[in-house]
Amino acid sequence: MSTRLGVGLVGFGVAGRQHAAALERLPDAGIVSVLEEVSAVDTGDHRRAGSWRELLDDPDVGLVALCVPPGGRAQLAVEALEAGKAVLLEKPPAVSVEEIDGVADAARRTGLPVGVMLQHRMRLPTAALAATWSAPSVTAVLEVSRFRPSAHYRRAGWRSDPAAALGGISAHLGVHYLDLACQLLGRPESVRLTPPRKVAAGIDTRVTGVVTFLSGATLAFTVTAESMVRTERLQILGPDGGFNITDGTVMTQIGDTEQTWPTTPTAELRTEVYREMVEAVASGRPPARCHLEGARAVTEILSSVAAAAAVVV
Repeated sequence: MSTRLGVGLVGFGVAGRQHAAALERLPDAGIVSVLEEVSAVDTGDHRRAGSWRELLDDPDVGLVALCVPPGGRAQLAVEALEAGKAVLLEKPPAVSVEEIDGVADAARRTGLPVGVMLQHRMRLPTAALAATWSAPSVTAVLEVSRFRPSAHYRRAGWRSDPAAALGGISAHLGVHYLDLACQLLGRPESVRLTPPRKVAAGIDTRVTGVVTFLSGATLAFTVTAESMVRTERLQILGPDGGFNITDGTVMTQIGDTEQTWPTTPTAELRTEVYREMVEAVASGRPPARCHLEGARAVTEILSSVAAAAAVVV
């Protein structure tokens, strides 16, 4: 682009600060203003927008990054697109596939790109994406463990509200590797779950289940906030090879070729997502990796988890 892409950042909590740090490493884009409703939150040297309408009316803002809770995020995305702004959604991008459809429809109407901050997609090597994993003979196993005390979800705020949060550990940490599985295995046909453990209705702390994909491939998965062991692992086994990502390190065995890609810091991957968005805004095409359409599958899985976690026994 000949000019720097101006970003309007909505929300300056943990995710918003991560977005700001990602932009600091990218000369082609930068924050124009931050919209943060909590006056006590320090936005540093960034100019604060006075209102949502003011941010949308700012001609220097070309991209709106929505770092607010999932509930209500899709409507804000539609409003931003209709105001002529490209959109980057924090994960999970929406609380339902229907909401994704609504944002996608608005993107088509306006001709503006929408991306999702599912930065771990940037770890997928081209060789893995080009291989065939969507077949009935393919099986996969996923485990994500990141400890969170129950107080993390019980404290006041959106994390304790299922309508705003979409869920607990699965929606906010399991989402990344579940999304990676979907990038390779495709769309799910069914999701079968054991009864989730939860701190409250709709807020899960452990989820175990099996996903059957349209191709016939299967994924067995567990996501937990109840262990002090921290790990993220996805292994896919197919008739012609295998894929493994463990704590960010990728290994593939495709035919007779084995390759390993070392871990890239997650902060750098967020910058790569913004780099894609700069290119998408310049070209008018969806981003190559962090596109919204690719989040449809993981949203189907998370919606099934949310429904199971909402059941009061």
